[in-house]
Amino acid sequence: MQQMTQEKFPQWLQVKNELLLPEYKRTWLSNDYLEKMLNKINNALATDSDSFNTVCNRAILQQVEPHTKFIGLLVLILSAALTKNMLYLVGLNLVTFGFALQSGIRCSIFFLRVWLPTIMFVGITVLPGIINWVTPGEAMCIVYSGINCNIGSTISLPTDLTITRQGVQAAFFVIFRSAASLGLVTLLIKTTRWSILTKILVKFGLPATIVAVLDLTYRYIFLFMILLLEYLMGRKSRLVGAESQSAKIAWIGETIASFFRLAREYSQEIDQAMQSRGYNGEYYPVSNIKLRLIDTCFGLVVILLCYYAAGGNNGWIFSI
Repeated sequence: MQQMTQEKFPQWLQVKNELLLPEYKRTWLSNDYLEKMLNKINNALATDSDSFNTVCNRAILQQVEPHTKFIGLLVLILSAALTKNMLYLVGLNLVTFGFALQSGIRCSIFFLRVWLPTIMFVGITVLPGIINWVTPGEAMCIVYSGINCNIGSTISLPTDLTITRQGVQAAFFVIFRSAASLGLVTLLIKTTRWSILTKILVKFGLPATIVAVLDLTYRYIFLFMILLLEYLMGRKSRLVGAESQSAKIAWIGETIASFFRLAREYSQEIDQAMQSRGYNGEYYPVSNIKLRLIDTCFGLVVILLCYYAAGGNNGWIFSI
């Protein structure tokens, strides 16, 4: 009976050999441009959602009054730029990192926002300054000595190439200053709502027109990202088969033109809506400021840090 049943099946169904599918290979240049754009938009929206969750935490910096926090962190940035105390810069970076962890900022985000750009841009910029050709001083490491290096018949290099202690010290000063300043700015942005931060900028003299543009840009850029996300999803759901390169370029050009038109139409509608509600170009910041105990403690910590940065009553006595 079993043999008769097997004979009724077609030949291709009775084959027991496993079909090996082609192995998936990841490449740098992916052909699925729609998938890449969808992933980038989703990552941007997820980053904004993570930032909103960080702002909503009940950590120390989130509870400090925004005006007090802005002034305090600005003073610390100035102290980092003016101090000659390397120990203070190292300690300030450690304090900044500790506050970042306590505020709910992940180590990976802090590294990508602070130390990665510092090392890539500032570190590479100050790297030539550690040699004796740029910063003369006490030699720490001798690269070569007593060698005559000539480039052609007109350019002759110095006979000695060393890494100097003064050059390394100056490079570390610049790196730690940049990292401390960037870390403090990251703390301010990550622990303060954007709408409140723009109102603080108005109080400190930034033109109201610029602040209004920044505020509206931050609000409506996510609206356009959601519209683009729906646009891409619709395109992907209606796409059957592979696209030619010319079809991709044509669709991308049409999409860019369509969103320029949408941005123009939205800007006109928003301007008309704001004028109908009494907008006259002025930006009114919130004026109620209530100081609490945590604000006083934060101010005292800032004063103590600045006192140590200045070396106490004896000037820069702790400078190294």
